[in-house]
Amino acid sequence: MDFRHLRAFIAVAETLSVTKAAARLHISQPPLSRHIHQLESELGVTLFIRHRQGVTLTDAGRRLLEKARALDAAAASFYEAARQAASGQSNTIRVGIAWGLWDAVNRIRVEFARQCPAVTIEARDAFCSEKCEQALKDYSLDVAFARPPLDSGSLVVVPLFQERLQAVLSAESPLAANASVSIGELASVPLLLWERHISPVLYDRVLDLYARRGLTPTMVTTPGAGPYNHTGLMHVASGKGTYVCLGVPLTSPRPASGVAVLPVSDPDATIEVCVASRKGETSPVVASFLESVGQVFPSEALNNHRDSLSDSDTHRRKTESLVASA
Repeated sequence: MDFRHLRAFIAVAETLSVTKAAARLHISQPPLSRHIHQLESELGVTLFIRHRQGVTLTDAGRRLLEKARALDAAAASFYEAARQAASGQSNTIRVGIAWGLWDAVNRIRVEFARQCPAVTIEARDAFCSEKCEQALKDYSLDVAFARPPLDSGSLVVVPLFQERLQAVLSAESPLAANASVSIGELASVPLLLWERHISPVLYDRVLDLYARRGLTPTMVTTPGAGPYNHTGLMHVASGKGTYVCLGVPLTSPRPASGVAVLPVSDPDATIEVCVASRKGETSPVVASFLESVGQVFPSEALNNHRDSLSDSDTHRRKTESLVASA
């Protein structure tokens, strides 16, 4: 079986006519009929019932049609990726985004769309740094926006900005009416802790903030729960404690009921947000995207990395071709 057999099956199934399917595929009827017979013989099933008015799908044919379409789409995607790899061109960039970073990435998206309107951005959730690293290494992502730790041995990791920690408090707390809250003010409130393996850097950073101030909070572990799911929010709204965390998507378009989200005011209550890409990357699209990142979040390290992706003349010509193809 090859993809000609699948495409013959799909064309006949969608037109219910060998004549129309042959016209669609730009081949004559005999080879088309031969493809169908070969496929039926190899699969050991009858796909069509033939009659004077055309053909009708059998039950087996109906069940296999969606599978055939999926295989055909995967093959088309594979060949397109191979074509782009051979030409050094691509019209898609795949971007991983850790939770809570949409606003920052959207600013980059707007700038990149202005520079390269012909390139499509595919966004994917990247909930932990380990998955980001693996996705970059196996080429299922091209660029990732995430928080440490990230493997700087095989990736180029460039800090972009410091993100402020947030406290998620019960709306009934006396602190909920404040514009912000300090670690010292939170010391009397039980500290809810998610499982460390979910975000070890953030987990350790939160405990370090208390330790630096000589504070020992009452810690309550919440297995399977955290500030990003309903179970964790139920703990907070019920007054069991507070989470100190990052990027809580609870304030837009309106505040979530039962809880309050306040920035932690201590100057060191931040964590780095980074952009990561592969070392040795040669894609002009990635270079152009990183250029947009640098325009939104200026960084000498990022500019040096972007310039290293390709020589300036080649990069400029390829970038110009991306803009011109719009």
